[in-house]
Amino acid sequence: MVKREYDWENGAKIGLHSKIKLAIVQEYIHEYIRVRCSLPQQERFRLSFVDGFCGAGEYECGTLGSPLVVLQTLKAVSSEINFRRKIDGFKPISFEYFMYFNDLSPFAIQLLRSKVAAFMDEHETDTGGASFHVVYFEGDFGGNLADIAQRVLASKVRNTIFNLDQYGHSNVSEEHLRLALSLTRSSEVFLTFSIKSFLAFISPNRRQDKRIFDGQISEISLHKSKKEWLAAVEKLVFEELHSLANFVSPFSINNQAGWEYWLVHFANSYRARQVYNDILHRKRNSQAHVGRSGLQMLRYTSIEETSLYLFDATSRQKAREELLMDVPRFLADCTPEASLLVSDFFAQTYNQTPAHSDDLNNALIKSPDVEVLTATGAKRRKPQMIKRTDTIRLAPQRTFHFL
Repeated sequence: MVKREYDWENGAKIGLHSKIKLAIVQEYIHEYIRVRCSLPQQERFRLSFVDGFCGAGEYECGTLGSPLVVLQTLKAVSSEINFRRKIDGFKPISFEYFMYFNDLSPFAIQLLRSKVAAFMDEHETDTGGASFHVVYFEGDFGGNLADIAQRVLASKVRNTIFNLDQYGHSNVSEEHLRLALSLTRSSEVFLTFSIKSFLAFISPNRRQDKRIFDGQISEISLHKSKKEWLAAVEKLVFEELHSLANFVSPFSINNQAGWEYWLVHFANSYRARQVYNDILHRKRNSQAHVGRSGLQMLRYTSIEETSLYLFDATSRQKAREELLMDVPRFLADCTPEASLLVSDFFAQTYNQTPAHSDDLNNALIKSPDVEVLTATGAKRRKPQMIKRTDTIRLAPQRTFHFL
């Protein structure tokens, strides 16, 4: 495969998949900071953001690249949080952000330096309680990762987000991902890649095992717009990557004319996956999933059992229907005569569902075969009142449908 890079010197063009990815990452980071800074007594929050393929900060059309998008988002959400805290009578939070920008192109880094400097000058007296520490790296991401990791560890920051938007697939290895995800107590990764490049690195035996299109799974030009092809590749992506983190979202960037790019989110906390799922529903039609809509989203025996899930209203309705059956079935298989903490239920199920958190909570309350109990043993009646410390169990009296 011919290796391609952005032509920053002559004006790099942004693809549709990059625009979609940027919108999702921007929304996620905003929600991430808001969720992590919700305690009234909190006084400090620190985050490391590593952009492994950062580019020059701006595309030919004027669209901002990920470094400036993230800087603006962090500044904005910090201001919003502290403004709200002032109204509520709480002390402001001191935000400290460590930004690590890496790119292979020296020209891109040089241009990015000037744009970041302009951002800092513009917001010097209006940071919203946020301080930024920016470090630049020129060269191959894999070659610079050890240095970046050392700096992150030296800063003693507990929260780290990696944005790895590579052109193909080979620039980020499994070893790179394992290091990134183990770096701090709360590490997450956004990984973008071309599926054509990804499939080129999967062994022929693995592709043949899938028995899709007579082993021609790599013939993207022939099959990339077929639901069957997307279903097969999504399973393959999940099988290749699911061992790297507790929660891995194997969803493609949505383009029904041909699914060619994947955006995969890695995290070790179910809460992170919960937030990510909810954002995909908010940014409906941004990513695509083929499979089941409830729990165990990739467990099906034929393509007829699957549907195209686009995180829209139609998809959510399908998920609500499946969850009403899937939740009691899961409990019956897991703890038929015992209860399960809500937090444990989420930890065991979120890696296998595209569902919105409201729909999952709704199924816990509305399923006649399931009960949610408070710490005092009272039954929960409203889905929005469910807490992680509640317990779930099968109802003593089961419906005929369940039996």
